[in-house]
Amino acid sequence: MKTTLITFLSFLISLSSFAQGSGNRMNIEERYRSQKIAFITDKLQLTSKEAREFWPIYNQFEADKDELSKEMHAYRETLPQDDNEISEVQAVEFLTFYNKHNAAMFKLNQENQKKFLEIISAKKLMLLNIAENEFRRHLLKEFRGRNARNRPN
Repeated sequence: MKTTLITFLSFLISLSSFAQGSGNRMNIEERYRSQKIAFITDKLQLTSKEAREFWPIYNQFEADKDELSKEMHAYRETLPQDDNEISEVQAVEFLTFYNKHNAAMFKLNQENQKKFLEIISAKKLMLLNIAENEFRRHLLKEFRGRNARNRPN
């Protein structure tokens, strides 16, 4: 009950911060992280002990995934904008890079799954993916609602 109350309060604080519209990217990212932590903690019903051990590993996992995604994005930027201009050699190189990227992402997922299972149950780990997807949908709804309110008639 206490965890749910704390989660709910931090979620409300985050929402009120969004309403103030500071516009600072760092504040927005911090509010996003706070909302995500509150949302996932609530959905997984993490105990305080589980949360203390889970979040540092999860945050590092997210940072590692972001780094891999940035590498893929940077590689894609080296390719021509028009798909018809990509040479056969570039296509083969891209496919090789793509396969290495996917293998690295798979390995990262496997390694972190083992770490997570030392902290939380398999059921909670399974629910993590569902909670992450629900959080993304929640943000999209919030964003769409905010844009609809801000549109001139």
